[in-house]
Amino acid sequence: MKDPISTSIDKYQDEEINPLCVYCKSSKVIKHGQTSTGNKRFRCRNCGKTWVLERKETIRPDLADMTEAYLSGRTCRDLVPIYHSSPLRINQKIREFLDGCPHWEDYLDACVHHHHPRLIYLIGRNFSCSTKNSKGNTMFLAMAVDSLSSVVLGFEIGQKDSREVWLSLMDRMNCRNIICPTFMTNGSKNIEEAVNTVFPYSTTRIFYHKAYRDKELNCCISRLPINNKLLNDTIKAYDTLKNHNLNDYLKENNNKRLRDYLLSSPELFTKRLKERLESRPKIRIEGLTSAFQMRFEKFHMLKDDPYPLINGWIAKWMTNRLDFGFSRLAVYTQIPSITNFKMFSCGNLPYKLNLKDDSPQLKSFVIEIAARALQVPVFYSKCEMKLDKCSLF
Repeated sequence: MKDPISTSIDKYQDEEINPLCVYCKSSKVIKHGQTSTGNKRFRCRNCGKTWVLERKETIRPDLADMTEAYLSGRTCRDLVPIYHSSPLRINQKIREFLDGCPHWEDYLDACVHHHHPRLIYLIGRNFSCSTKNSKGNTMFLAMAVDSLSSVVLGFEIGQKDSREVWLSLMDRMNCRNIICPTFMTNGSKNIEEAVNTVFPYSTTRIFYHKAYRDKELNCCISRLPINNKLLNDTIKAYDTLKNHNLNDYLKENNNKRLRDYLLSSPELFTKRLKERLESRPKIRIEGLTSAFQMRFEKFHMLKDDPYPLINGWIAKWMTNRLDFGFSRLAVYTQIPSITNFKMFSCGNLPYKLNLKDDSPQLKSFVIEIAARALQVPVFYSKCEMKLDKCSLF
């Protein structure tokens, strides 16, 4: 004869395996599979009704993370095992999320009250998109990119490369009070006409000047890695910029200037400058255009309005953290700050950091901006890369 405790345990186990019907209290209950979320379903043979005994908590996927993964190059099918939904449903959710994101130009204007670009690159790329007005199913993206930070100041989407597309972009930039003394192009006639129409007092150069400036810096580094001339040129190059937020930040927080950090860490500056010259296709404007081409030519064919996707992709590229610890947007504002795609999607502005004088992050940030300022192709030492004219000797 079983003791009362054993009898109670057996009865409890039986109820766990075959619980009573929640409707008619019958014991004629059988298992009836499970729901899509993994909850066990039961059915009563007596009344025929089904129910779920315990509901597991469903963890909703973070739409910002899912969208960012998609913009990085993952297809909707790649995201199925992660977010446990159909490709069609994932694509729909991503579209809805991108439609609710702010316009990148509006977000940039909210982050920066006054734009002071020293030089702007005007670049354009064709991308695949199903459209009735194009036999080749392609559209055109025109971008205005700041030379110092590689931040996209504005963009325009058109059926093809035309004067009207560039005029629309230039007009909008002018209305946003983005006035630049120098524009750099690939020599396109459409771009030149648009610039001359909207910004008649600005000069236009071709990308040859950028390549020449890189050669000039490679020449300086190869002859004498650490020298006062290179550091002085860097300080002069930074002084030619109208935006001096970094110097204001350093003076306010640490009572120092960019010059003090360069003179105290010449080796780090030279090392970073070499890295930027050697990794030009990855971390400069070439990296931006290559990444766009890879994303919009290889991974999918756009069949809807391309604006939300391109707007989101640009925002992700501008707010992502780079190898030195900060985003392109932080470099453009010249203020150490935290930015990411999720903050952009919610309309939250960058979070300013108050870094101390001995902070490695601050030193890395200062050196990065100094190296970028020296590479802007509007400052030349006019040495013609000849040994007899080099001022280092």
